[in-house]
Amino acid sequence: MKLIDAADYAELSRAAAGIVVEQVRKRPDSLLVLPTGNTPVGMFRDLVAAAHNGDVDFSRARFAMLDEYAGIGRNDERRLYHWIRKELFDPLGVRPGAVIAFDPEADPECEARFVEQRIARQGGIDLAVLGLGPNGHIAMNEPGSDADSRTRLVTLTPATIRSNAAYWGSEAKVPRKGLTLGLGTLAEARALVLLVAGGGKAAILERVLNAAPSDAIPAAILGAHPAFTVVADRAALGLHA
Repeated sequence: MKLIDAADYAELSRAAAGIVVEQVRKRPDSLLVLPTGNTPVGMFRDLVAAAHNGDVDFSRARFAMLDEYAGIGRNDERRLYHWIRKELFDPLGVRPGAVIAFDPEADPECEARFVEQRIARQGGIDLAVLGLGPNGHIAMNEPGSDADSRTRLVTLTPATIRSNAAYWGSEAKVPRKGLTLGLGTLAEARALVLLVAGGGKAAILERVLNAAPSDAIPAAILGAHPAFTVVADRAALGLHA
């Protein structure tokens, strides 16, 4: 496991963007998995700036969604695909056909198999950038997820529902189920990056960094990956800036 100690959120964002840029320069048609939420927003802005400055070309890059709410409409404002499209794909000029996105209206089991098949047909994931949930979840792989779990329908825990309520105004507006790439699916990526920002994640990050791999902390399971990098700011590491 490699740890990048960023002085603050801005440095964390630059470091994460640099890893993505390096990957795309090395392999222009890379298949990338990127997270949603507040933590990656700075990275997205840095990626858009790098593309607009001519430092990297995303025209051949491919993307796969990390997760998606289930049981909502394709045009529902809560759909995670719409959020990342606004924050990153549209500013980068990414074509919808270059994205493996979950259809929230499809049969969940069929959709999970279809996403797995599309990833496999495209040669697998080159780089997956992940966020860390307050209970150690990765994507929507909640505590108790099997290390070899594949893409599937999951039920969100109360902790995750509380966390997601900040985006939608109340817990009542948070869908209770989701589709997610599995821990086993993500473990097959050629490289993994975990982004962690803020003192609120310090306790769970300490467990990820120091606990033995266990299904109680999904992120710790992925920590055994041979190309696993944690990019954390000093607050998340429990250090003074």
